[in-house]
Amino acid sequence: MTRASVRRGSAPRPSRPEEEEETEGGGRLRFVKSPTTWLLGILLAVVTVTFQDVLTASVKAILPLDRVPDRLSPQGAIDVVDIKDVKDFGYYVVRDGEGADDGKLRDRIASGQPWREGRDVVDAGDADWMITVQGRASQQVRITDIVPVLEGGACEKPLGGSLAHFPSQGVSDVIPLELVVDAPRPRLETYGKDGKDGKDGKDGKDAKPFFTGPEAKHITLNQNETEAFIVHATAETGYCRWRYRVHYEIGGTTAEMTISGPGGRPFELTARLADPSGYRKAYFPGLDCAQSGSWSPDTWYEQTGPEYARARSGGKVPPCPKA
Repeated sequence: MTRASVRRGSAPRPSRPEEEEETEGGGRLRFVKSPTTWLLGILLAVVTVTFQDVLTASVKAILPLDRVPDRLSPQGAIDVVDIKDVKDFGYYVVRDGEGADDGKLRDRIASGQPWREGRDVVDAGDADWMITVQGRASQQVRITDIVPVLEGGACEKPLGGSLAHFPSQGVSDVIPLELVVDAPRPRLETYGKDGKDGKDGKDGKDAKPFFTGPEAKHITLNQNETEAFIVHATAETGYCRWRYRVHYEIGGTTAEMTISGPGGRPFELTARLADPSGYRKAYFPGLDCAQSGSWSPDTWYEQTGPEYARARSGGKVPPCPKA
């Protein structure tokens, strides 16, 4: 064996690529498993979450509601939960045309079953609508005004058709809000506690604006809070269709929304015809006429419009017609 061969044999053997990878990987693994590395990761996560919470709170305190991305804008601050026709007595007009079915209308009404289904029926003279709204925003909503907006800007002439009358069998509850929809400037009003005269115990003399004037009131809604109010609307001269424009304030910002009737249609109400002979038919129960001897208030009668007008022309309660 020569010296050269000895030197060559004694030299360090070059490492293989597989061994280099194991060495580097082992170093990285030892670093990941290091307690110091885990501690630094936990501290970094806590600092990040805390910073996000502080930043979000600061933004909510400074910016108005509509500038905070995870909150509703002012335009979505109020939700209309329910709109319901709660009128249970008074006059109704069944418009002429398909669905009027006058031949069976009296029997349907007398049966006590729902009689308005499949017919084009409009409240006549007055209407009672209960509207329920809910606050959706995290901040309090303050309703400052509710204004009726007439379709087409004005009412039309009263509707004809057939008239049905359901007289009251008792004293109705006090209606908190009143609306003369065919007045020159319709607005929501409220009555004082001392109103004693006139229809429903009110003569209109003590009626005051609800949202405006020296005694103006407002409606407030907190988040998820609901408020229901009934509007008693009357019409004396025309047929009116309208929607309500609601003005409100939230977080120092003013906004508006529109309330429509069921199905997104306008609210509608018609005045009664000054001359009842203009109706094709009239339907009314025994409570609406006088009959000698034994009689049932649940019996319903039918007359033509001219017959109905002649019977009531004297201003007194007419005798019940022959069934």
